[in-house]
Amino acid sequence: MLKKMILMFHLFDSIFSGNTPPLSLGGTRDVNNCLVSAGYTWCQSSLNCIRQWETPCEDNFIDCGDCLKKQRDGYNIACPENCDMIHQIDPVIDSPTDLPIPMPPVVIDPMPPVVIDPMPPPMPEPVTPTFSCPPVCMIYCQNGNQLDENGCPTCNCNEELPPPVTDQDCTLQQPSCDGYEYVCPKITEITNCNEGGIDGYTTFQLSLIVKPNKNILNLYAIYGDEHNEVVTYFPPSYQVYNGNNIGGISPYMVQINPNSLYDSWLTIGITNGDNNNQISTIGVDFSSWNENNGLTINNGAVFLMDPTNNPVNGNEYIIGQLTVRTNSNPVAIVNIQGKTIDTSIDKSWQENNIRFELNSPVEIVYDTIPTDCSVWYDGCNTCQVNNGNIGSCSRMMCFTENPTRCINYNSGH
Repeated sequence: MLKKMILMFHLFDSIFSGNTPPLSLGGTRDVNNCLVSAGYTWCQSSLNCIRQWETPCEDNFIDCGDCLKKQRDGYNIACPENCDMIHQIDPVIDSPTDLPIPMPPVVIDPMPPVVIDPMPPPMPEPVTPTFSCPPVCMIYCQNGNQLDENGCPTCNCNEELPPPVTDQDCTLQQPSCDGYEYVCPKITEITNCNEGGIDGYTTFQLSLIVKPNKNILNLYAIYGDEHNEVVTYFPPSYQVYNGNNIGGISPYMVQINPNSLYDSWLTIGITNGDNNNQISTIGVDFSSWNENNGLTINNGAVFLMDPTNNPVNGNEYIIGQLTVRTNSNPVAIVNIQGKTIDTSIDKSWQENNIRFELNSPVEIVYDTIPTDCSVWYDGCNTCQVNNGNIGSCSRMMCFTENPTRCINYNSGH
């Protein structure tokens, strides 16, 4: 009777604690009263009888890694649920010697954006100093007086006048270099005294000549920056090929269509069609540029793909060709930027508001004073002139008069 009471006490205690599996008749139990015949064993960490393949027991493993390894080795145990989130390394596939070697991703360096250095405020309009030459001694020079370094007549006579111009019928007014720090603008007529090109149009090439000793490596961008109030403008220009706007024209295209020699385009030193794609553009709307509409660049650029490249030999950069209506006399305004040779001083340089006044060439009449003449010989005396108007002259009495000539031209180059 006493044994039955003890047995019933253990049974109720196990049932209410939830630790003991249902009794099986004829089952074998261990010292902890775990039903061994049903697969139960004692788990000391949880003080329960468990089936080790169903219920994790910390007695059987050190941590998740140890538990998962034992499972792979064939040991029939359950691991905690949080161990399922740990990557299970297959000892065959994931061994260090058999792991596939990951290929590094192919990294294509993106084209660096065009970096336009902050621009200084626009340069003030240059002030032309007033200068007058001193009086010339009273001697008669048959071929005019020699000039000093300031362009003023001296008391020495020219041995002979320059030979007359026989192969030029027109004079082309050149822009002045005054007021520009790094470059000097230059204009070249491609047509012949307004003739020989597109009927009713005159074709000009625009160049920039780099001044010496300015630490300049190259010119790499024509740009406009509305934020800094610098805008590049090209006047209405005739287009032979609407889709050809940069790099000039290839000789092959000229052979197919001779009129393409007078096409309008922009460039940086390259004029043969840019077969190697050295020039590109950003933010420039070429589609609206034609003989009726100008081209304004207020947030864009024409630039060299390699900003350290120098595509020219020498110091002259052709930056564009414009075919404009004859006698329309438009103005182009250009802003440019380049790299320096000694980058410890400055990494780049810029010149803003460079003006090209595209005045159509005019026929030369040799008994009148050309507008770009600075010193005029009137057949007896030598005179300073400005824009075709005579200023101060030497005061010599001449018994004979020689042919009138311009002795010195003020082209700015």
